[in-house]
This record gives sequence, structure tokens and C-alpha cells, in this order.
Amino acid sequence: MHHTRTAVAEQRILIVDDEENMRKTLAEILRDEGYQVTTAATGEEAVELCERGAFEVILMDVRMPGIDGVEAFRRIRRHREGVRVILMSAYSIESLKEAALDDGAIAFLPKPLDLDRVIDLVAEARDTAILVVEHEEETASALQKGLRAQGYRVTVARSPHDAMELIEQIRFDLIFLETSLPSMNGLELYLAIRQITPSVVAIMIAGMEHEFEAVAKEAVRRNAYTIVRKPLQIETILDMLDRIMGRRFSDDHRKPPLPDSGAQRSGPRRT
Repeated sequence: MHHTRTAVAEQRILIVDDEENMRKTLAEILRDEGYQVTTAATGEEAVELCERGAFEVILMDVRMPGIDGVEAFRRIRRHREGVRVILMSAYSIESLKEAALDDGAIAFLPKPLDLDRVIDLVAEARDTAILVVEHEEETASALQKGLRAQGYRVTVARSPHDAMELIEQIRFDLIFLETSLPSMNGLELYLAIRQITPSVVAIMIAGMEHEFEAVAKEAVRRNAYTIVRKPLQIETILDMLDRIMGRRFSDDHRKPPLPDSGAQRSGPRRT
């Protein structure tokens, strides 16, 4: 079950670091932001706390005595699949960062920490504005409902004209873009949107037809992020969004390999 984002006052955060001053400072800052904060000094203590209770977000140092942060994170994920884990390290090891992000950590932050980035990342779900451009009412409604239930701000546009009007007025962080729109295909609309907001993350929605699959793949070649296929699997999409937002904060610019045409319909896959 994917964790629902809760209001700040209800969000429980676990800080795991063997440096006492670091634990106290981070805890104080996040408590001032309105979060409920618990601290742990070791990976083993963190695993035990997570077995006894649930946390929405875990901030965990990588290098600690005993089991390290990456191993503690992997053990915690066995019991708490949906927990959002942010790893911190003074040692910039690219292979370790990539492995942790691939395993489902939502971010890998370098020390010394940028505290504004930490606060933004803990709160990122509430601060993410999403535009869904989809003319099929059933698909648009399901996606909007599923994303809003997790705390995302979601707007739906039913036509390219409406989408362009919104893009010119509002800054969206992420766009779901149907490839088979009336009057303009998804690639043409994506390229038009990029003229206005070059940094937007675009996820193409493809139906079963081969022609629209080709349109979606061409959009990805032109720098759209990836493709999701109908019928949409909301759990899979939510996992992907966690990783997208985490990678943005971790300066990890890799795009995922495109799923094969059958993978999207087999349901969510946990790693």
C-alpha cells in the first residue's frame, strides 16, 4: 500500500545519524516546521523503530557504525514499502547514489546539507503541481483522483487549447500528456509546451495503438521523461513520481528505460 501524504502536523519523521549534534539540529529545524520528529543513532535502532511504528519520511546518514544507512534502508523497506527515505552522505559515491535511488530511496543528498533543500524535499508532495492533459474522461478522472489522494495538486485539461492556456498562466512541475489528443498529437503539444517551460517533466500516456506508441517514443527521444500505458496503474505511477521528485533533488538526471508494451499492464513492481 502506498503511503498517503498527510498534513504536516501528522507527518512523522525519523532522523538517523550517529552524530548527536546533527540529529539535534535537524530535529529542531523540522519540529519548528511543524513535523513530529523521532531520532535514532544507529541503523539497527532505526530498523527497530520502524518495526514498531510507521514514519512518513526517514532522513538517514549512510556511514554509521554497525549496519550502514543503505542496508538499514533496505531492511526497513521490507516492512514499510511506501516509506520515503532520504539518504545523506559526506562521501559522493556515484555508484552508491545510483544504486540507492534505483532501490527506491527518493533522494541522496550530499553533506554538508543544504537545509532549504531538505525542508523542500520533506514537503515536496504538497508542493508539486501536476497538469493532466487527457481527453478521455475516465482516464483523466482516475489519474486526478489517485494523485490528489496522495496530496499532489492536480489540474486536468481536456484539449490542447486548454492545456496551452494553462501553461501560459501557471508553472507546472510535471505534465501527463495523452498522445492521441484531438486536433494536435501529443508530440506537437509537448514541443509547444517546451517552448514555454523547457524544464517541465513530461510523461507521455500511450494507448494500445502502434501509431501513438511511436508518437510517445519520439517525444521521449526529444527529452520527455518516459511513457506510461493504458490502462494506467496508479500505484506504479505514484512510485515513479516519488523517484522523479527525489532524483530532481539529488541531481540525478538519468531517465528510466522505457517499459515494454506489456510491462505497464502487469501491475506495480517493487524493487
